[in-house]
Amino acid sequence: MRDGIVCGAFARLTWLLSDIPNVNATVQKYRQALTRRRLRNADFSIITNNCWGAHVYQILGRQFSTPFIGLFISPTSYLRFLSEFSQCLSLPLKFKTVSDEMWVNRARAAHSVQWPIGSLGDGIEMQFMHYKSETEVSEKWKRRSARLAAQPERLFFKFCDRDGCTAEQMALFDELPFRNKVFFTTRRDCPIRCAVTIPLNEPCVPDGLALSRLSPAYFDTADWLMGGPGRVKWWAKWLNCI
Repeated sequence: MRDGIVCGAFARLTWLLSDIPNVNATVQKYRQALTRRRLRNADFSIITNNCWGAHVYQILGRQFSTPFIGLFISPTSYLRFLSEFSQCLSLPLKFKTVSDEMWVNRARAAHSVQWPIGSLGDGIEMQFMHYKSETEVSEKWKRRSARLAAQPERLFFKFCDRDGCTAEQMALFDELPFRNKVFFTTRRDCPIRCAVTIPLNEPCVPDGLALSRLSPAYFDTADWLMGGPGRVKWWAKWLNCI
């Protein structure tokens, strides 16, 4: 009875708020302020296969404490990187003019700018699509790598089902021995333990920017970065309806 009354009250309040000009922008402003306050003393580094992490840092108003900014990495290269994470970070960053993956070459050819392709070790590629030159990539990669959290438990790994990610690659990510992992997918039957479903009628989640705007409705990033499971609280679900 009480739950029904509470739900009805919130539904009524949501309806009333919907008529207030710019209410969504105002709610998002205070929501971001609350999130920043929750994480004001937290030290963390986000490792990600695309721009999702960069936009999380921007929402939080935090300095980039990771070199995984302004890029995307194919599932094959990303899993190779993560399987030898510490060793790969110590390798010199090199560059190449053509990718080993044809779909990347096609995407790059269709882009207005031929972005730099970074290379680490044997066959690990990173597509620095938001950079103008190899010099810019090298300087920012080195500077941001030095800010990575020193404690393994403060490293947070994100992956998603974009770019042809297969069921086998999803399982490989799930098996990696990292404490903090999240996998975003549109699959409602995704079997891996760290999966978070974004219920879209699409074969995969959208790009990093769009995903950073969608994911708060289904995943509490602040809770995750504080060591929690990332479950969305009831009040956050209500805010997402406004």
